[in-house]
Amino acid sequence: MHRLRQLSATCSLALACCLPLLATGNASRHAQDTRELLQAQAESASNLSIDELWRNAASLDSLFLELASDDLESALDGLLRSPAELGSHGLLLLVSLRLSSDNPDFALLTDALLPLFEDEDEGVRSAAAGLFADPGFAQLELTRGEPLVKSLLAVAEDSDNPPDTRIAFALVAHERGGGSTQRSARRVMLDFMNSSRPALRSRGALALAQIGDIETARGELESLSQLPGSDGRLAGAFLKNELLKTYYESRLRAQRESLTEGRDDEAPARGLERVQRMMDLIQHTHIEGDVHDQEDLLDAALDGMLGSLDQHSSYMNPAAYAKFQQELSGEYGGIGAYVAVDPGDSLFTITQPIYSGPAYKADLRTDDKIVQIGIWPTHDHGISKDQNEIIRRLKGEPGTDIKLYIWRRGMPTELIDRPTEDMAVTITRGFITIPTVKSAMLPGQVALVELSQFSSVASKELRRALNELLEAGAESIVLDLRSNPGGLLSEARAVVDLFLAKGKRVVTTESRIAAPDNLDTRRRSVVPADMPVVVLINRFSASASEIVSGALQDHGRATLVGQRSFGKGSVQNLMRMGADDQYRDANHNGKHDNWEELTVDRNKNGEFDFSGRAKLTIARYLLPSGRSIHRELDDEGNIESFGGVSPEFIVAPKRWEAWRLEEMFDLQSQGTVRAWTREKFAGHAELFGRLAQDDAKDPDRYPGFDEFYDSLETALPREDVRFMVRREVRRLVQDERGASFPRGDYEEDIQLQKALQVALSELGRDPYEIEAYRRTFDARESLTGGELIASADTDPASRQDVRTALGLIAEARRGDGKFSSEALERLQKILSELDR
Repeated sequence: MHRLRQLSATCSLALACCLPLLATGNASRHAQDTRELLQAQAESASNLSIDELWRNAASLDSLFLELASDDLESALDGLLRSPAELGSHGLLLLVSLRLSSDNPDFALLTDALLPLFEDEDEGVRSAAAGLFADPGFAQLELTRGEPLVKSLLAVAEDSDNPPDTRIAFALVAHERGGGSTQRSARRVMLDFMNSSRPALRSRGALALAQIGDIETARGELESLSQLPGSDGRLAGAFLKNELLKTYYESRLRAQRESLTEGRDDEAPARGLERVQRMMDLIQHTHIEGDVHDQEDLLDAALDGMLGSLDQHSSYMNPAAYAKFQQELSGEYGGIGAYVAVDPGDSLFTITQPIYSGPAYKADLRTDDKIVQIGIWPTHDHGISKDQNEIIRRLKGEPGTDIKLYIWRRGMPTELIDRPTEDMAVTITRGFITIPTVKSAMLPGQVALVELSQFSSVASKELRRALNELLEAGAESIVLDLRSNPGGLLSEARAVVDLFLAKGKRVVTTESRIAAPDNLDTRRRSVVPADMPVVVLINRFSASASEIVSGALQDHGRATLVGQRSFGKGSVQNLMRMGADDQYRDANHNGKHDNWEELTVDRNKNGEFDFSGRAKLTIARYLLPSGRSIHRELDDEGNIESFGGVSPEFIVAPKRWEAWRLEEMFDLQSQGTVRAWTREKFAGHAELFGRLAQDDAKDPDRYPGFDEFYDSLETALPREDVRFMVRREVRRLVQDERGASFPRGDYEEDIQLQKALQVALSELGRDPYEIEAYRRTFDARESLTGGELIASADTDPASRQDVRTALGLIAEARRGDGKFSSEALERLQKILSELDR
């Protein structure tokens, strides 16, 4: 601590010395160092003037971008919970830093700042008021916001306070308050402008100009603008801005008048009448008109209107927007599990627990069936009830208990309808973060990291995973963005931050009505500049995925492998079409959680409802090279430009013949593979753990496999059944170890195999020198292209004949077990050809 106090004497020098220390070492030590450094800076702030303090805060804010933001935020919040220990200047410094970081807790900041309104230092009081001008404080619920505004106004109206303090507080009260508060704050400013003292009149006039009341202050502003000094220049700027505003408003009025000349004012009403007549016609005449209410039809009409503009503009009804918000947030209160209705038995099923969540800690596992919640069955006679209603009941306030009844395969089926108390599990709900990152260290020290979506936690999770893999000795990285649909633009930039140096262009947004907006990297990269990076993409990688992969490609930082991406390079804004319900934000996170009390329930349904949103395309993305990734269509829907990001190595995913897929589906539906795997797993957990990582594509490594294979009487080759068994093994091993495997599996995934070859080749290595890859890779690939080169001894025509024969056998098995005369003739011809 003493060392940090010495270092903090000069802000820039201190952080230049400390950042390298904070960037290394374990996570707990890193967090502790961050907290100690912040505390040292807060203590040294007592020697600074307010202006010096703000300059110090700006320097700290810039330099702290080099740190992991979750460490910084948690350290700041921890210190701000004990504001009395920081001193007034230190408190201002830390609040300023927290306001500029991610997701500030405005209730906590309010509690920290309010006592400063009574500080003896006039500068401190004015500075505290200035911090309250941050727009985020408008999120405060009414019970917290009203006392704040009253305190601001009380200081402004107290004539014993210094003029600068009163003006500062009046401005913030006007900004934060409602109608009556704004009128009172404006009276304070008018009192100053009507003073007999010129200096006070100037302060009042400039304050009125700041809230937009130029006309009241015009005379004083014109006189002030003739004087030298900063106040004179500021008054002149206000007057010039008002002149420009008046000019453009007059031009806008003229344009509106020209557009309204000859306009039929009754046309909108007639248009609405046509929509109403169409909805009535549908409901009265259409064969399914009785199952659609007018709200559904109106939603469809709005969606059709927006959809006619471009393929990405649409209307999101309240339910669709609520789901969209949940996906982007990545956080909720509940048990922590992925769930779905199992098509095999129609029961509500845990498809995989979230391994950091309460469900997993309560021993709930993949394929568990939730048959009852409390006294409420989740099914009617074995058929699942509405999935959304079940999920709504599972969610709730963290810290509250929920009682579930769990049925597992092997239990008597009558317990599904009549669960017993020994099936009951009581779970305490928690705050759940939906994982977006899965990672693994593959042979050859290649780090595989899968990012599934750009939610609000994506970059933090990716940063954490990369740091862990780098500490474990990763020598190259494969970032898997396949089938990632995109998400938040801010997270796309934060992900690129991890790979590129500070100040590099990530993307530019280009609009019809606004100037281009450039987004650049803001932090030092996590991944060393000389470490090979390969990015996997496919035709379902879209939006933010394309920004990340395209930016890394344009800067020459990554090699892309897979398929051309989707081609969504447009920017959509969500525009509210009405008023959302209102609620009491108990945990101050700025969003509604389903346990929070409603204060306004507009449709009286007892649930929080969003209004609908118009998702309207307003701009396009341009990659750093200036290229557009947007797929262009003509008026008839034909593709004019494919758009997207094209990889250096084009590799299509593995294709399965239709008959093989049908056979696999039949076996999956019967549940025999899953049941056999579970039975064997019980006695061979350690062996199966190794086989989940690498089974060398050898069915004989699974105890009893031959007997099981013979019992299936399937046309599938042993290799395909091994594939199905291993897939079940990996699901069981995930539950056993409490961590998900990435989707990419180097034994089966030819796109990943190519990515591994590219990553290793940049290190001068051949994947076939690594035993695990030599045993399992499907084929040796050319370094100059993405197509796989076959290495089997038989020629392609012979292999196709064999596949056709197997398909005919499989078709017969699924029927009556007999061959048609046509099928027998084809089989005889194939065998004759192979026998030559």
